[in-house]
Amino acid sequence: MALAWLDWLVVFAYVAFALWVGVRFTGRASEGVNEFFLSGRRLPWWMAGTSMVATTFAADTPLVITGWVRDYGVWKNWQWWCFAVCGFFTAFLFARMWRRAEIMTTAELAEQRYGEKSARVLRGFLGTYHTLITNVITLAWVLLAAGKISEVLVDVPKEWAIGACCAVTLTYSLLSGLWGVVLTDLTQFAMAMFGAIALAVIVWTHTGGAAAVLDAVASGVIPAERLAFVPPTGPGSPFDASFWTTPVVAFAVYIGLQWWAYEAVDGGGYVVQRISACKDERHGVLAQIWFQVAHNALRPWCWIVVALASLFVMPNAEHTAPLAGTVVSATAGRVEITPASGTDTIVVAWDEARELAPLLTVKPGDVVGAGQLIARSDSERAYPEMMARYLPVGLLGLVVASLLAALMSTIDTHVNLASSFFVNDVYRRFLVRGRSDRHYVAAARASGLGVMVLAGIVASQADSIRGLFTFFLAFMGGVGAVYVLRWTWWRVRATTEIAAMLTSSVTTVALTHLDIAWNVGPFSDHGALTDEGRLVFVVLASTIAAVLVTVFGKAPDPAKLVLFYRKVRPLGFWGPVAALAPDVVRPREGRFVLLGVIGGLAATFGLVFTIGETLYGSAAGIAASALVAIGGTVAAVVAVRAIIPATARG
Repeated sequence: MALAWLDWLVVFAYVAFALWVGVRFTGRASEGVNEFFLSGRRLPWWMAGTSMVATTFAADTPLVITGWVRDYGVWKNWQWWCFAVCGFFTAFLFARMWRRAEIMTTAELAEQRYGEKSARVLRGFLGTYHTLITNVITLAWVLLAAGKISEVLVDVPKEWAIGACCAVTLTYSLLSGLWGVVLTDLTQFAMAMFGAIALAVIVWTHTGGAAAVLDAVASGVIPAERLAFVPPTGPGSPFDASFWTTPVVAFAVYIGLQWWAYEAVDGGGYVVQRISACKDERHGVLAQIWFQVAHNALRPWCWIVVALASLFVMPNAEHTAPLAGTVVSATAGRVEITPASGTDTIVVAWDEARELAPLLTVKPGDVVGAGQLIARSDSERAYPEMMARYLPVGLLGLVVASLLAALMSTIDTHVNLASSFFVNDVYRRFLVRGRSDRHYVAAARASGLGVMVLAGIVASQADSIRGLFTFFLAFMGGVGAVYVLRWTWWRVRATTEIAAMLTSSVTTVALTHLDIAWNVGPFSDHGALTDEGRLVFVVLASTIAAVLVTVFGKAPDPAKLVLFYRKVRPLGFWGPVAALAPDVVRPREGRFVLLGVIGGLAATFGLVFTIGETLYGSAAGIAASALVAIGGTVAAVVAVRAIIPATARG
């Protein structure tokens, strides 16, 4: 579908604004690395928190969630909702310690925390790792989503569309640093929320809303489990194997393991960068709280309702080979097969009015058997398809611009973040020392360009956003426990982190590419290891490696940890170090941290379920969820006032 001139006008207006921001803040960002990467540590909480929200609302986000809801159900969102637990632990516990550390990147913390030779090796390793791997993978799945959106909405080759977007984003972000990132994020958040809400309201209204969805469930068009907040269990009791279906096991992994095993359990790259850029500890705490509420509660239903409506507008479909033969042609609209016995080509085509563009499972030259799957619906494309079908001229342009802004917001964040790791933890620390700040800013801009090119290469080799997302969760899935312990137990060393990270990465790659038939109960599906099963094995291997290295390795010298202890004042088990710094007074606030975490979760998910029950039309559900949200809000406020002294609240 080609955009109208009014739609293009809206898109170009946002592009012009982003470029203006880049030019406007070039001088300030060029003053030094603190300005370029941390905005001079002067961000207020609402700017830092909104920037976090905007960064997580990438162009891929509505596509991934639409795919989850269509293929699994609403409950599948617990794959990311579960991270709210560590998000609120970051808000009420880790945010203040990150801000006290006054670091620029999470890699820099390694050298400050451990104070030994291996810590310098770890810092360099993490700097390289986050420059070339974690941020590149994130950028790749964002670019893949942009390609899918452009194929549906923009009547130009997707390579040109993505290239132009990346060029604009690199221009303003490399010119203005974090200042440009944060300021464009504010506009992007407003545009994205307006656009997502507008699309959800229009789609929900035109398709009949809850009544139409419930009718589709009753008639069997939509499976009932698609609407469930938790997956349906099997027929037996929890002590019976039949209870633990693959979806139930996946849900249990999300709630019981994934949130604490992930590397961002104590904040993670872009979150820590924003916290470090805040004015003080108070602003860091409030920024993270606002981020968690907006990220988990305010946005999801805008995408979920579109996904549910799309299920009866464009039902999922699979196509199989009608007979055995050889594939001679496979395109977006049809597959041609030459029968094994005969010469007449058989054509399998799609009804473009009722079906989503398919994901092909065959290619020319493949030999297929009768009944073999050759294509299935690409559920991730349902969101832009619904945009094209239901949005009027002008509003379509605004929503396209909001997705463009979302894409640019994520790109600029991770380009800036990757550059900060390279310059701060590799280039300036080990390769080129003692140069001027302007030299290092120039190096940041050059490295940002290189990271973007590498991400484009990775994106060109992938076809599934969710595939990259789940691979990334497992790839970094075994270090979370170590990252918590480094703040709470003096015994953890740099070698503990190194062992956990290397084991996690190697195990993930091995399990992803091993060509064997898996038979591990609900952790396998038709001989393939599920994403959740892979994560469990990765966490198990990584944890064993970390424990062995820590228990059998030499204990650290407490004297080398005193500087970190004085500066950060961590909670937990620091007896030998505390004995060397008796003047450091640590407040007894553990109960308020737990109160804040529980209250924050109750407030957030009380709001999530209140919105959901309102859409489903359940008065009892609305009342119960609203009471939980109110009680959680009160608890969170009490906790904030307890952990942030009155003198610091201003």
